[in-house]
Amino acid sequence: MMDDDHRVLAGLKVFELSVAVAAPCAGRYLAYHGADVVKVESRVNPDVARLFGSAWARTEEYLPLFMDTSPYLPEMTAGKRSIGLELKDTDALAAAHKLIEGCDVFLSNFTPDALERMGMSYAQLHPVNPGLIHVMMPGFGADPELPYYPFRAFGPNQAPLVGLDALTGHPGEEPAGIASVAPPDYVAGMHAVVSILSALEHRDQTGEGVSLVISQMETTVSLLGPYLVDHAITGRTPEPVGNRIPWAAPTGVYPSRGHDRWVALSVSDDAQWAALAALVGGDALADPGWTTLEGRVAAHDAIDEALGTWTAAISPAEAAARLQAAGIAAYEVLDHRGVLTDPQLRDRRVYDVAPSVRFGRDLFTGHPIRMSDTPASVPWAGPNMGQHTREVLGERAGLSETEIEALMEREAAFGERVPEMTVTRPFDRWYEIVGLVGDDGAADGGEES
Repeated sequence: MMDDDHRVLAGLKVFELSVAVAAPCAGRYLAYHGADVVKVESRVNPDVARLFGSAWARTEEYLPLFMDTSPYLPEMTAGKRSIGLELKDTDALAAAHKLIEGCDVFLSNFTPDALERMGMSYAQLHPVNPGLIHVMMPGFGADPELPYYPFRAFGPNQAPLVGLDALTGHPGEEPAGIASVAPPDYVAGMHAVVSILSALEHRDQTGEGVSLVISQMETTVSLLGPYLVDHAITGRTPEPVGNRIPWAAPTGVYPSRGHDRWVALSVSDDAQWAALAALVGGDALADPGWTTLEGRVAAHDAIDEALGTWTAAISPAEAAARLQAAGIAAYEVLDHRGVLTDPQLRDRRVYDVAPSVRFGRDLFTGHPIRMSDTPASVPWAGPNMGQHTREVLGERAGLSETEIEALMEREAAFGERVPEMTVTRPFDRWYEIVGLVGDDGAADGGEES
């Protein structure tokens, strides 16, 4: 906890029962702004983020701390406290209910039937805490009569389910899909944050708690509004367009000098086309039929070939600089290392480094919303699994040391494993090299607002 905490959600108490990304994403934004978010964890059914671990930790030496090593953990749990409770145990559930008595928000993306079996549904928790904001984030709502109610879902299968993946890829080819990143999870998380803040406002005005059910399918559908409305009115079905759009040409990604190097650009009007043709020079883009948008859309393949010849001769950074100077939207296509060292993101402190019990310090992305007088911040990176069990059960649930010890002995509760064992992440040495921290090892200063 932070002393003299002026962040806007300081004092808000959150009980998070979550896995993967959607609910943890919502919880992390609350934690960034000062909420005391307690993430309840299980060794019997650990969060999938714990199971990822790290490749370097898949050895007998590091096995005791494997579930603390995933880089996903600081990303989703920075600033939170971790408490180990096996909620299928009657006494552990009773301890959880005592903890919930003093909470403002219950946050979970478990399925409604799972919460019911665990004693964590809204109906079961309302008598425990009538003022509780109870937030469920199931894939398909909480009504057992709904067609998809029995289904289980993760972000990567929400995207194809609602048609998002059908828009990816190039015309005439199979959809590319979005497998490695799950936009539905993050969209649902942001919907949850807005809903929680609205519910807290309602409670402030009425004194009443609220049950919130956020369907991840519906939050993902909300991304596709214009496409769905267009289809309802015209019957047209949107198809993959690759890197092209009908209202600007040329637009796309073009090869640059070097291995797998690219520059992206978009010409949005005739004046920009004239500037591009002058920049490239010669007869490459001099076809008079290309001076109109209609002509350029029709000849996009030929333009791409000519333009790609010009971009391939120079580096992506140089190509982007020349194009920008001519008034054309362009930037080099960055890989992950390029993003990590990007000067704009570095100076805006998009990446944060905070103390870690396990690693000394750890890396995660910060919060893009900047508040001038009450900026978001977190005092520590992702906690070890069960790191805060004793202090939370004592401080927030009011259990005695004897009661806590009894839970521990029966393994209904657990603390962190081998807390004395510390390691350094293989990429730790890069923090100073890329400017994420200063020479003294502290997080590097930068723009606050």
